[in-house]
Amino acid sequence: MEHTHGTVLNTAIGRRSFLKGSAAVAVAAGIGASALGGEFAFADETPLNSTGETVKPGTCRGGCGAGCQMNVHVRDGKIVKTSRKQQTDPDVTRICNKGLTHALRVYAEDRLKHPMKRAGERGEGKWEQISWDEAITTISDKWTEVDEKYGPRSNAFLCGSGNITPDSQHGKRLCAAMGGTMLDAAQDRVFYAAFPPIVGAAKGPGGSGRGDIKNAKHVFIWGYNPSEADSQTYHYSLRAKVEHGAKMIVIDPTFTIAASKADLFVPIHPGTDGALALAMANVLVNEGLAKEDFMRSDTVAPCLVKDTNGKYLRLSDIGKATAGTPEDKCVVQAEDGTLGVLGEIPNPVIHGTFTVEGQAVTTAYDLLLERVAEWTPERASEICDVPVDTIKELAYMAQDGHNSINMGLGLDHLTNGMATFSSVLAMCMIAGQFGHPGNSAKGTWRGEIAIGWMPYGLANPKGAPGSQTFYSPALLNCMESGKYGEKDINIKTLYIWDHNLFGTQVGGVKWRKFLENVELLVVADVVMTSTANYADIVLPVCHYFECESASGDDTRYVFYNAKSAEPLYESKSDFEIFKTLFEKMDVLEYDFEDIDALMGTVFNNPVAQRINLTWDRLKKEGSILTFEPDERITGCEGTYGTPTGRLQFYQESIPLDTDYGQKIDFMKERLPYWEPPMEAWKENPLAEKYPLVFTSERSKYKVHTQYTRVPWLLEFEDEPYVAVNPADCQARGIADGDYIRMFNDRGTCTLRARYNNGIRPGMVVIDHGWDLNQFVEGFYCDLLGYNVTAVVANSYYFDTLIQMEKANI
Repeated sequence: MEHTHGTVLNTAIGRRSFLKGSAAVAVAAGIGASALGGEFAFADETPLNSTGETVKPGTCRGGCGAGCQMNVHVRDGKIVKTSRKQQTDPDVTRICNKGLTHALRVYAEDRLKHPMKRAGERGEGKWEQISWDEAITTISDKWTEVDEKYGPRSNAFLCGSGNITPDSQHGKRLCAAMGGTMLDAAQDRVFYAAFPPIVGAAKGPGGSGRGDIKNAKHVFIWGYNPSEADSQTYHYSLRAKVEHGAKMIVIDPTFTIAASKADLFVPIHPGTDGALALAMANVLVNEGLAKEDFMRSDTVAPCLVKDTNGKYLRLSDIGKATAGTPEDKCVVQAEDGTLGVLGEIPNPVIHGTFTVEGQAVTTAYDLLLERVAEWTPERASEICDVPVDTIKELAYMAQDGHNSINMGLGLDHLTNGMATFSSVLAMCMIAGQFGHPGNSAKGTWRGEIAIGWMPYGLANPKGAPGSQTFYSPALLNCMESGKYGEKDINIKTLYIWDHNLFGTQVGGVKWRKFLENVELLVVADVVMTSTANYADIVLPVCHYFECESASGDDTRYVFYNAKSAEPLYESKSDFEIFKTLFEKMDVLEYDFEDIDALMGTVFNNPVAQRINLTWDRLKKEGSILTFEPDERITGCEGTYGTPTGRLQFYQESIPLDTDYGQKIDFMKERLPYWEPPMEAWKENPLAEKYPLVFTSERSKYKVHTQYTRVPWLLEFEDEPYVAVNPADCQARGIADGDYIRMFNDRGTCTLRARYNNGIRPGMVVIDHGWDLNQFVEGFYCDLLGYNVTAVVANSYYFDTLIQMEKANI
């Protein structure tokens, strides 16, 4: 592999290269290049040399979730640049460095131009150009053959987050119409599975709108780096600190950019966040700082739990209701022994073990305190590598005033992630950090999603056979048995779109083994990814701005995306491709007549009708603000969107995200706990052979493997690297900038090492988003472990141990 190391930052360059590099610097900084004398002015400024230029709205809708709308500048039918589009809310008037590069993505050298079929071995990169008719006929004929021979479930589909719009998600509807199997990549499933049963799903997981963070006294950033991974909303946190005096606390194994802005940085040992949260709760309880009045009024603390089976004592247990009816509510007890239900007893007890109607019961709060009692600051300090005094300081801050405790997806990437979220949220309850101004965003800012935007129900058309869903990591772990729970695994075809499987999923080596039994692999994409290169049939998809669509992500707006240019070459939109396949498979009764009919259905709901949100109006206005900033605080009324209406640190039942035949230890999972990750732990015997914890971080230059080949962004990082503490390198004779080989029993990967004192010794951090052919040898995703847990079969990216050595190249 050949690399050029001269960039605009470190090499002598001529005037032409300077202008090119200056534009790249502007893009990376997220600023317009008009100050540099170029044509890259922001769109709400007057563009230079814009004679004959038209400007149309476009939305950036890949996996970062920001959903930013921008101006798309067109001259002579060609997209020449993008720039920020003014919105009525100035906080949503934005464009990042990646959004500024879309013109380069449209005209990228690796754009797929024509349908192709494999002409050599899988992954060999030998292709034969074919017509669209041959490609569609080949796919549909194979689907029909497989359906007749093995049944419809043997035709599988896999969709990612590369284009989060209804027209792209149209493929899920086709899968349901055919009765096929949907594969769920199960990325960050822990995060989305953890919050609803604990805090409810109303107005976001456990927090409030973005603007509320200004009311926080302390802003905790725990397990993520918003300066890179959430750059479109990071300014809210910074403004809370700079303009409103909030103290910022960052808890992370790595010294990130966010950590550099913190008032307190806590470099925790990876995978021990749950133990830290429980120790903070221990401090609050033992020093009399627990907010017990809040626990009594807003949580399930007073609920009585039966010793026999861990279920709540309900009215049916004492003969006052019929089991399973809405009236069969949880029983609580007053100080005088009177029994009642939540909300009826004004001051129920939250401590004690009793016998009620011959049944031994304990308050849920006392059961929580039993778990918390195990986690003294001294014990947690040894595990977390955080000083006892720091643990106490964190506990004091957590209960001091109204605080915003923000958790990210980094906590989701370890096999103990579910218990970690549970532990942090329980600590927040004990600290009284719900229902008040400043209690924003226990998870992310999901309360900002547009209302009336309801595209997801379109995946299951009424009357269709419907699809079954397998989670990818669980599927890989069920290969030997051939059973996903009670269901047979017999996938013979796989259609992938909006997703680079090999670049974003765990278990790359095992995926290749699985695909040996897949008779037809189809990949539809804009460019030639590592997954497309492994396919049997490749279909060229057009860029976002070459087709009409809409999005309603985390902005309170629904944005229109116009067709700004004709699709290049023979590329087609996902909607157009799927529409052809609906017809070939003779399931047109479940399809939409055209894009207008699909979008009309998206807005055919009472919420959209109430606010006059329609597809026609959106096309005319370009963007529609669906609600003004909401000052209401989640939980301010003392109720939450859970089955009990309370915050639930105790789980009476454990909802399964997917059932693959696993066994669950219900008594353990009902309450917060900590246990080490399955693989990436220092006491794992495997650590003697592979002593380094392998993790990744988000990059300001990529969204997964999107943007990874954009020339302007490659000016700054032109090849993969891994950040390593100098001590770990020097112990292995590795100099800064040397090529190294990372390896374990699953795979190998060769790339450069980069010294970084902000990385903890014993771990390495790779810049996530590089694709296979950008490495000297091997691939970093092949290293990843694919352990799954009983509660959530998630992609646990950080549950990986490796070794490294200097490479001989």
